[in-house]
Amino acid sequence: MSENNTNNGLDEEFDDDDELAKIREQRLKQLKEESKLKQKFLSTHGELKEIDEQDFLKEVTGTDNVVVHFYHADFQRCKILDKSLEILAKTHLGTKFLKINAEKAQFFTGKLGIRVLPTLVFFSNGVAVDRCVGFEEFGGTDSFKIEQLAIRISKAGVLDFKHTTGLKIISKQDIKNNKFKEDD
Repeated sequence: MSENNTNNGLDEEFDDDDELAKIREQRLKQLKEESKLKQKFLSTHGELKEIDEQDFLKEVTGTDNVVVHFYHADFQRCKILDKSLEILAKTHLGTKFLKINAEKAQFFTGKLGIRVLPTLVFFSNGVAVDRCVGFEEFGGTDSFKIEQLAIRISKAGVLDFKHTTGLKIISKQDIKNNKFKEDD
């Protein structure tokens, strides 16, 4: 018997296996659910969205994982943090990233005890679970690495790496030092 005929016989034998059929069916179901979830995330996630005080509760309670940046328009560190959060929002679709002007959201600023800007408040299922004030927890300098910020947010349990897109982050220092390959 030729090798080709042997393989066809094995394929037919495996096609009749009920266990393999169950596994295949479960995997297809899982892939369909993941596809639906990604479509949902793409319509409501993937950007750093500015909200006002009226929309705060709806936005925070409408998603499992939320990062809210309380900012001031004139603070340089808030602008720096915005740039990093915009990148994380595009790469971590399982988490919704929001920003709110602290001056225009005095009720929630007071309710959540926001006293220093920038402040990140992390929400899980509509409940504030953690916060990060200033830059101290991810390097303490204006030139912190986005990876440090991502690690800090993940410690709060609201950064979902399961739905992370494959964007590679390259710093200016990496470019200067030629520490990356263009095909990566």
